[in-house]
Amino acid sequence: MISFDPNSMCEQIKAYYYEYLFGETKECVPTQMLGHIDRCSFCQAEVGRLKGILADGKENVVRSTRDTTTVLTTNLRFHFAYLGAFVDCNTLKLFLPGLAIPALEVSVPTPITVHLDKCKQCAKDLETVRQLKLTNEQLSRLGQLFAEKRGKYNISCRQAHPAVLAVLSMDFRETKKEVLKHVCTCPYCRKLLYQYREAFRSEHLSKKRKQEFPCNEVSVTDIFDYVVPYGLDPANDQYAKFRESLTLHVMNCPRCLDKMQKLHDTVYSILERHESGIATCYNICDSGRDSTVSSSDDLYEDWPIEVQVFDNSTETETIKTRDASPVEGIAVPLEPEPKRKLSFLRPFIKPAVAAAAVILAALFLFNAPTAKAVNLRQISKALEMIKNVCITTFYQEESNKTQEIWVSQVLNIKILKTKAECVLWDIKAKSQTTRDLNTGSIATISLNTDVLLKIKETMEGSLGLLRFNSMREAPEGAKWLPDIETTIHNTEVYDLIWTEKSLIGSIIHRKWRVYTDTETKLPKRIEWLLKLPDEKEYKLETITTVSYPTTVKVKAVIKEAGF
Repeated sequence: MISFDPNSMCEQIKAYYYEYLFGETKECVPTQMLGHIDRCSFCQAEVGRLKGILADGKENVVRSTRDTTTVLTTNLRFHFAYLGAFVDCNTLKLFLPGLAIPALEVSVPTPITVHLDKCKQCAKDLETVRQLKLTNEQLSRLGQLFAEKRGKYNISCRQAHPAVLAVLSMDFRETKKEVLKHVCTCPYCRKLLYQYREAFRSEHLSKKRKQEFPCNEVSVTDIFDYVVPYGLDPANDQYAKFRESLTLHVMNCPRCLDKMQKLHDTVYSILERHESGIATCYNICDSGRDSTVSSSDDLYEDWPIEVQVFDNSTETETIKTRDASPVEGIAVPLEPEPKRKLSFLRPFIKPAVAAAAVILAALFLFNAPTAKAVNLRQISKALEMIKNVCITTFYQEESNKTQEIWVSQVLNIKILKTKAECVLWDIKAKSQTTRDLNTGSIATISLNTDVLLKIKETMEGSLGLLRFNSMREAPEGAKWLPDIETTIHNTEVYDLIWTEKSLIGSIIHRKWRVYTDTETKLPKRIEWLLKLPDEKEYKLETITTVSYPTTVKVKAVIKEAGF
């Protein structure tokens, strides 16, 4: 019987466990490794453990039906095709529509999601696509458009010109599918369509028409097919006749035509966006190694992965891949590369490996955290992305408000409201204005650079909401407890528990409980609790409620405060 040796074939064979379990993929396992798994007690135990994970169905990568599991596995296979390779904005663009489908949400770090974490432009593009709220079918066609090769057209622009006019009139039932593809992928034809529609919209602005169709009911999904007809087959569109009332209205409504122009700008600005200069490279660490990143960021500290980040947006450098030839062109901003269809993706690791094998063997078998749980660093990163926030603090109970803080990165201001006064710090004006709430008097002073920097620091990062930004900063022995039971809708609750020594040497137990939004991971409520040495139960010290107002709301607060 073969026993486990961390430097033996056992270590190399982990990526084949998934394929070993299933008949249709077992043939992909090399004969030598097949025999090893059959004889090795350690590998047999690990295969049994993986089988249990798959059977339980508790992890995000394992879904309730076989069909969904297949789709997820295929999706993750594409993600992990970039293991060990550089991922730039053009690569990420291929995955944007798929990442916007809730059912395909990826909860473990992959070579694709780490680029999103590091590239603000790509993260913004993803949020833009999500906000469109397209159907899965529309997102699928959008993904095909983003993956379409550019520069080679079987149809000339002159041949496509009638199709441009047909799309403009929202009546392209007689137009061939291939011609619609040309209109969507050819920059010249797209520009021509935009100009025609803008002229058409301007013409209707001067005409007063009775509005019988409610414009507010015309959604992005209603007009998307007429803005991006890529992938549509007009000859087999069974719903065309049901859209006639919609198209009749939109064709005569400047407001809806304007919606179409804005949607056109949104979709094609993402398609045509140049590289940001950010490139990432993702590798799985060897067993027993801690995760590492090329910067001080510890977002992946709990995962057995290595993430390298290359920022060439402001400087030039030559990047080389591990065991690969130098990657050309990353040193300077790139023109968009020809897109590759997803069906043509080829793994940079062995061709037969399944994505599920990579994830389950490399992550779960290394005792990584569950895919569902959110860690402290993720909450911290979510806070760093917000633009406006209102933080209200209460002492022991919510009827006892102590202060209210408003921060706006957009307006570059901070407001502090207490029972006695209201203070406004204006970074742009380099001033501090104080209003006495008892007398109503207002005083304004100028601030020097050092004071402004200190104020600015309090407006960034975690905004004082987190005691620690990650578990690395927490005291030794601190525990992060996920999945605290709650009945609050769309909310997850987490506890951070640690101990401190008082001035006289006694042990004080502290608990930080955070209620986060399930989707955004942003805190909605935070409770600070304390347990002294002679006490059995934690006592609530303070409560903090957190909201994320619009800039308009912040301006209204400034006006209400009398500034």
